[in-house]
Amino acid sequence: MGAGVVPYPVCATSGEKKAPQVEDLVEFPAKAAEYSIDVKKLPDPFLSYFIRREQMADEKAEAERRKQLEAEARLERKKREARERLEDLKKARTELQTLNLSQLILTAIIQSDQGHWAMVRDPKGQGYILKKGTRIGTNGGVVSRIAINDKKVIVKEPYIAEDEIHIKYKPVEIALPDELY
Repeated sequence: MGAGVVPYPVCATSGEKKAPQVEDLVEFPAKAAEYSIDVKKLPDPFLSYFIRREQMADEKAEAERRKQLEAEARLERKKREARERLEDLKKARTELQTLNLSQLILTAIIQSDQGHWAMVRDPKGQGYILKKGTRIGTNGGVVSRIAINDKKVIVKEPYIAEDEIHIKYKPVEIALPDELY
């Protein structure tokens, strides 16, 4: 070695030689641990362009297939949820919900300041009072309107639409018979 060149730094206090540390020679950024390289994403420089293009097409087709499967799974989940909601709507919670609408006979419609009321009778002769929002029937129906002029009660019954995802409602009418007894 040449004159004046010291291979190891000399400690000023003890005169002993100390081996250089990596931290002394190179300053690392504070966030060096956060930087990483994903080797799988780096292209192979020795791979043919045509082979790489074919691999990319295969990867794209696989991604599309996964996307299609996920969409089908979401659609099936929505269909299942719609069926569960319909079953929940049809679940009988009152005596009136255990009777079919065809079994009920509309006996009276009453108009008052608080709203319209109706009365229906089951085959046993038991009477039930209806107002807007009353759950009625085995199909999960809800009284949507009491039409005094038309002499009928309109019940909305839920059903699953053709797309099997959405629940729609069909109107079913219970008309006041011309003669009551």
